[in-house]
Amino acid sequence: MRWRQRLLAVLLVAALMLLAGCNRVAASRSSGPAPAPLPVQGPSGRLQEVAPPAAVQQVQAALAERQPQVSIQIPLDGSDLPGGPVKLQVQVRDWPLVDAGVLGLGPHLVVQVDDLPPQRLTTSLSGQFPTRLDAELPPLGPGSHRLTAYAAKPWGEVVKSPGAWDQVRVNRVAANPLATPQLGTPQLIGVSTADLAGREPVLLDWLLLDAPLQGLRNNDGSWRLRVTVNGDSFLVDQNSPLWLKGWHSGSNSVLMELVDGRGAPLNPPFNTLVSEVTINGSSPTPSWQRGRLDASELAQLLGEEPATPAAPEPEPKPVPEEPAAAIEINPPTASEPQTVAEPLPATEPQSPLEPEASPETEPLPEPGQLDPEQLLELEPTVEAELTESSQQDAPQAESTPVMPPQAIPAPTPAPTTRAPTDRLSASTNLGGSARSQLNPDGSLLKPKAPGPMAGLRQKLGT
Repeated sequence: MRWRQRLLAVLLVAALMLLAGCNRVAASRSSGPAPAPLPVQGPSGRLQEVAPPAAVQQVQAALAERQPQVSIQIPLDGSDLPGGPVKLQVQVRDWPLVDAGVLGLGPHLVVQVDDLPPQRLTTSLSGQFPTRLDAELPPLGPGSHRLTAYAAKPWGEVVKSPGAWDQVRVNRVAANPLATPQLGTPQLIGVSTADLAGREPVLLDWLLLDAPLQGLRNNDGSWRLRVTVNGDSFLVDQNSPLWLKGWHSGSNSVLMELVDGRGAPLNPPFNTLVSEVTINGSSPTPSWQRGRLDASELAQLLGEEPATPAAPEPEPKPVPEEPAAAIEINPPTASEPQTVAEPLPATEPQSPLEPEASPETEPLPEPGQLDPEQLLELEPTVEAELTESSQQDAPQAESTPVMPPQAIPAPTPAPTTRAPTDRLSASTNLGGSARSQLNPDGSLLKPKAPGPMAGLRQKLGT
C-alpha cells in the first residue's frame, strides 16, 4: 500500500513541474523583444543645421567657467497674489547682467510667465545688482500661473546647467489646478529669440524641466522632441540648442511637441508650443552675428569694460508751417461792381432846449402905431417875410434815400425843438395891398391856419 502512495506522490510532483515549464515557454514566446524608440532624425528639406557664429563661440568660451545660480525670492511658491503689478525679487549669483550699449544685450536674466513672451532684465530697481535683482511684472489674470526665471546668454540661449533656472507657481483670485502641469511631470518651455535677431542663422532653443533621464543604456529613450518648421518635421533627443538655416523670408511657423519614445504626446496639453520666426534681411545685424569680436568688444559684452553708449536718436526737425490760404467769402463778381459808400458829413446834434438861430429882424411895429403911409412902405417887406415863412413851415414830403450797397446809414440827428416866438405865424393867405390886411380898428388880420395841402399847393403853384 505504501509503495502505491509513494508512486502517486511522485507522479503528482512530476505533473506539476511539467505544467510550470510549459507556462514559462509560452510566456517567453508571447512577450518577444521590447519595441525600439523612435529613431532620431535631423533637419531635412530646406533646413540645415549649421555651426554657431564665430562671435557666439567666443562668448561661449568666455562664459564656460560660469556656474550661474538663480533663485526666485519673491513671490513665494504657492502664494496668492493681490491685484496690480507683481513684485519680483530674484537672487543671481555668478552671472553678469550686462547692457552693452551699441553692442546690444550681454548676459542677462529672463523672466517668463506661462508661455508668454520673455522679459529680459539687466538692471535692478533696488540698486543691489548683481546680487539681487528687483523688478515688476504686469498684473496677472485670475487663476494659476508659472513664473520661470533663467540665466541667458547674449543671443537668448538658456543656460541649462543645474541651478541656472528656477520656477514658482502662484495664484491670482483662486487656484486652478488644471491650468498648470502637475509637480514632477515633464514641462517644455519655449525659448523665444525673435526679439534679438531677424537674420539667419536662427537659434532654436527650449527649456526642458523634470524630463526623465535617458541615454543610460541602449534603447532607453523615454522622450523625443518633434520639431516642425513650415511643415517639415524632425526629431531630437538632446536638450541642446540648434542653429538653423533655410528659413523663408518673412513669417515661418514653428511647432514643438514633447513625445515619449513611441511618439505619443507626453503630458499633454502643456508640452505643445507654437511660435513664429520672422526673417527680415533689412533688420540690423546684432554684434554676435557680425564676425569675430575684438578684445574691447568682447570685454564690453561681458561687462568687464564700460560699454559705449548708444548714439541718441536725432530729434526730428520741425516742419515749417505753410501760411494758410485766405478764403474769400462771397467774392464780388465782375458783373456786379461793389459800391463803396462815401462817408456822410458828421452832423452836430443840437440841443432840444436851445432855439434855432434865426436871422435878426427888426420887430414889427404895433398895428395901432402905424399910419397908412408906413403901411404902404411895409407892404413889400411883410409879403416877403410871409412868403419865406410859409415855405419854411410847409410840411415836406418824406422821402427815403436809396442806400448804396453795403453803405452804413448815418445816424439820424435828434429832432430840434423850436422855441415859440412873438412873431405872427409865418404861414398866411393874405393878399392885396397893406390896407386890405388891416381890421377897421387898425389891427392886422390874423391869417388862417394852413391846411394839410398847403405845402403841396405851394409846390404846384396853385
